[in-house]
Amino acid sequence: MNLRLPRVAVVVLNFNGLKWLPRCLSSVTRTKGLTVNIYVVDNASTDKSVHYVRKNFPNVRVIAHSTNLGFAAAYNRALAKIEADYFVLLNNDTEVLNPNWVQCLVKVAAADPLMAAVSCKILSMEHPGHIDSVGVMGIPFWRGFVDIGKEEEDEGQYDTSEFEPFSFCGGAALLRRTVFEQVGGFDEKFFMYVEDVDLSWRLRLLDYRIGFAPYARVAHFFSGTRTVVAQKFYLSHRNLLRAILKNCGSSLRVALLNYLLFSLITGLGFCLFESEKAVAILRAIIWNLLNLRDTYARRTAIQSTRKAKESAVISRMYPKIRRYQPLDHRSSRQILDMLFEHRQSGGLRV
Repeated sequence: MNLRLPRVAVVVLNFNGLKWLPRCLSSVTRTKGLTVNIYVVDNASTDKSVHYVRKNFPNVRVIAHSTNLGFAAAYNRALAKIEADYFVLLNNDTEVLNPNWVQCLVKVAAADPLMAAVSCKILSMEHPGHIDSVGVMGIPFWRGFVDIGKEEEDEGQYDTSEFEPFSFCGGAALLRRTVFEQVGGFDEKFFMYVEDVDLSWRLRLLDYRIGFAPYARVAHFFSGTRTVVAQKFYLSHRNLLRAILKNCGSSLRVALLNYLLFSLITGLGFCLFESEKAVAILRAIIWNLLNLRDTYARRTAIQSTRKAKESAVISRMYPKIRRYQPLDHRSSRQILDMLFEHRQSGGLRV
């Protein structure tokens, strides 16, 4: 009996990314090992991206949205139209480094029916040989999430069968279609940022796994499609709180206390130096209050179907590995670390 090869779709999300598309699509079209269908999902670009793709890459299919739907909704609506067993999501500001990358991703996913998503090894386009992301982990005490390995020299330190990130990185990752549909896809309230973590979190609550394919290598230009800093800060802070409210089980009370304390401290600090970020934190909390009914309904549905114990999820979220810490505000970050570690030792466990 002949086994059917998996159907794979590589889906590139684009918004005014014309300068990135030649490099990105040229590398994707060199994919070998498995036959893939390539799609560009365009979020109402005004830089003639769609025209460029149709003219220069006639075998690439275009799904053009009439408005900018952001990351979550744009992918949800496009993937609903695509027939495939696996979706490979890819940022437009990337370049695939090895032609058999999709085969590497599928191999990891196919080895375990509980493997719902697989993250690529994302390397820095600006600093070759350095890691951009091998997946995502939590920042202790519910202060957010961060890319694992970021800015580290790639010495194969994560290329082991034991390594498993808490979350895939949405910049380059494979998703199993059946599971993606089972959990309802990305949360469209997020628009962009934290949606990959939120989806991974929901998958882990159902006892699914998130894998890593070290030989699926992709170069990424960090924030090549950067939004305004204050807007990114607002969306990240806003979406983090919604993810906590939806997905935390017995840790919800402690998580909220830590989130609100962290928000208060950082908000007061930003009042002195970066007032627009202080305003962003306040806006993020107000938005969540206004959307609390919807969030609670989502929470009820998520928690009623969960299978994983809270302790198992938390242990994956906060692995005992090195965490990336940006250089800016280093002294302030160290003070916050000490403060929250003291709170933990005093009985508030995370």
